[in-house]
Amino acid sequence: MLLRIDEVFQNKGWDTRKKILDELRKKPQSAYELSKRLGFNYSTIKYHIEILEKFGLITRSKNGTKSVYIVTKNYELLKKYIEEDKRS
Repeated sequence: MLLRIDEVFQNKGWDTRKKILDELRKKPQSAYELSKRLGFNYSTIKYHIEILEKFGLITRSKNGTKSVYIVTKNYELLKKYIEEDKRS
């Protein structure tokens, strides 16, 4: 599935996705941990994780028996680009 950048960043879901990314930048976490920490139900978190994964901003990794999500370098590069663009 091909995603357009506006599907990730320019709709009301971006606030939720940004919160997920901010939490994952602190430490890798499972979808369940994210749902508890952010106060969203599990299915909402999974929906947004799916979008972030498809766009390559996070990746899933096994930590023992559970899956955790990690922010990729793609997100760090994109964030740097966005910050530089705001300064222009």
